Amino acid sequence: MTISKLPFLFNRQEKVLIHHPDEHEWQFIVQERGELEAFFLPINQNLKVSVILNGAGAKSDIKCAYLSNENNDLKLDIQVLHKVKNTTSNQQIKGLATGESSVLLTAGIEIPKNTNGCEGYQNHRGILLSDKAKISATPQLEIWSEDVVCSHGSAVGPLPDDELFYLETRGLKKSQAEKLLLSSFFNDIVPGEFRTHIKEWMEQNV
Repeated sequence: MTISKLPFLFNRQEKVLIHHPDEHEWQFIVQERGELEAFFLPINQNLKVSVILNGAGAKSDIKCAYLSNENNDLKLDIQVLHKVKNTTSNQQIKGLATGESSVLLTAGIEIPKNTNGCEGYQNHRGILLSDKAKISATPQLEIWSEDVVCSHGSAVGPLPDDELFYLETRGLKKSQAEKLLLSSFFNDIVPGEFRTHIKEWMEQNV
């Protein structure tokens, strides 16, 4: 896909998968019945994504897997505006932070007045792989219209003790259990062709 400073325009019933590690700022306008599916993999790189759902039936599905290590400061900003009625958005964001790195995530959904029939979903999960790493997530919902369905959730912390304990009771060492959990952490949002990048990062940093 050609990189442009102008917003990308989607006006058909077409899903588009995007991955471009060298571009940090993206703008999308989804017209009537258009469908946008975008995947981002920022590794120690800032990311800013703006989506405008500009026509009835427009849909967007944003998936983001971030990785931060050493003393990197990573900033992520993902915003979706439901400009008209009967539009749908979904944000799925997952990430890992280790070393002394910090991650600041701002993710928003805006539904103005008189835009009934919209659905907006947002979910984030971050895993801290060191005591000095930090992940700060700020989910934002600005809902000014009635008759909408919206939800958001965010969880940040180390690997779950109960899941580690379960795998250890099955004969795995703690280090083996950690690697097994991390290897499957991104499977639901990362396309198969991009999992090699995550595997290489884990081999160097986990």
